[in-house]
Amino acid sequence: MMKQSLVMAAVLAEKVSAGVSRQPVVYEISTRPWLYSMAQKGIAASCGDYVCLRDIPTSEWQQMANDHIDIIWLMGVWQLGDYGLQHDRSTAKMGEFRSYLPDVVEADVIGSPYAVVEYKVHSDIGTDQDLVDLRSTLNSFGLKLMLDFVPNHMAVDNAILASDPDVFLEKPVATSSPESWWITRSGRTFAHGRGPYDGPWTDTIQVNYWSSAGIQAMTDNLVYVASKCDAVRVDMAHLILNDVWENAWGDDMSAGGFSRPSHEFWQLAIDAVRAHHPDTLFMAEAYNYYITSPPEKDMLQNLGFDTVYDKTVLDLLEGNNLDDLRGYVSSQSQGFFERTAHFVENHDEPRAVAALHGKQQAFAGALISWTLPGLRLAFFGQLDGFSRKLGVQVRRAVAETPDAALHLQYTRLLSILKDDVFHTGTWQYIDVPKDGTGWRLAAWRWSSSDTKTKRLVVVNFSDTMAWANVQVADAYGFNGSDSLWITELFSSNRYQRSAVEMRSNGLVCGIGGFSAQIFDYSEQFEHIAVV
Repeated sequence: MMKQSLVMAAVLAEKVSAGVSRQPVVYEISTRPWLYSMAQKGIAASCGDYVCLRDIPTSEWQQMANDHIDIIWLMGVWQLGDYGLQHDRSTAKMGEFRSYLPDVVEADVIGSPYAVVEYKVHSDIGTDQDLVDLRSTLNSFGLKLMLDFVPNHMAVDNAILASDPDVFLEKPVATSSPESWWITRSGRTFAHGRGPYDGPWTDTIQVNYWSSAGIQAMTDNLVYVASKCDAVRVDMAHLILNDVWENAWGDDMSAGGFSRPSHEFWQLAIDAVRAHHPDTLFMAEAYNYYITSPPEKDMLQNLGFDTVYDKTVLDLLEGNNLDDLRGYVSSQSQGFFERTAHFVENHDEPRAVAALHGKQQAFAGALISWTLPGLRLAFFGQLDGFSRKLGVQVRRAVAETPDAALHLQYTRLLSILKDDVFHTGTWQYIDVPKDGTGWRLAAWRWSSSDTKTKRLVVVNFSDTMAWANVQVADAYGFNGSDSLWITELFSSNRYQRSAVEMRSNGLVCGIGGFSAQIFDYSEQFEHIAVV
């Protein structure tokens, strides 16, 4: 395990040298809805109802660069098929969509981006060459490109089934599995995609990961996807782990005469990608079922994933129990957090404004999740304060007016997080005294390796003003002095404080409801003249 940790540290160091930021900010965009919204605003739509990938105004990328984004995740660029489209235009599915888009019409339904027919750019939005050119454009703005890989399954009408059916899980003669798990295509019956506790997803067919044909086909797909981008987001990555797979499909595998592979798929597939594209960043959507040992998310990290989802922070924010939130954050090491992804919304989750009951609550939640170590994930519309669901199978949501003032708040937060200390520094949780209203606050600090750059984060995730003395153990004045100038970075207000007092009794902080302060208390600022 020690040797493996050293290898992974070396891989991360190589990524930094190659220009892929450690603990980056990733901005997820629902691609076709975004391109559709541009067309609705009057931007020339040469791809029918959509602005083509090749015609996206460079001002859009400049805005994202200005917002201090590191990686653009274009979610849903791959080719889909008619089967999935008709599946999602059924009476039942249309009723589901009306629950959050009351005026939905059939043309609004575009199919699930997780029922991929082929890893080629969707013909509605452009060509493979357009994607190559787009990546080059992004890189010119200092941005990286992330794309999806869906390992567990492909669309029912996928491009592989006719030529290589052994890639997919065929129904064995002797099985007691429910009929709802299976679908017949061209006289043969195959499984729908599913996991031990999820599915079946009836617009998909299950890849057989105990088949050499399945392993080879999906490895080839992954290598292809990685060739088109700088980072890969892997959907439900834990479903492919041998123990999880066996839990879901073990009886049918035995009945079909298949044996458990000697290696994990991810070990083989990620190695294959690294051989061609060594700097690719891998992010896994993953959850712990506790079927594997170590648990699924830890195992995926061990197998080569740079970062895995950590939804626990969002769950605790939604639970609104500050003791539980502080308990979780304080119990985790920086090493654990650094290889996890934190978010308050994405395409699978409710909008943070809705889930956390307000724009400021959502902002405070984002600040908590993004000032922890790890990858920081934001979603299309989050920075504008949108509250209405954007379903993955539809091309629009209920129209909302962007909140420009809130967007500026997010931009300021992301500009603060751009500092290298939040990417390569040392993070430390601070235990805030619960006396008075102090129980409403949580705090942590960051320090650069040379200790010259320091940040203190104090956040109030409650609806009432809170005060506390926050002890800052590494506060020192410039050149041995006790006097220390600190700057609150949202307001730019500067204060002179005693370093000894900050280390002993603490810095007196008063934080409004669902608000935060981030202080720069770096020693090198001591000599700057006050104006």
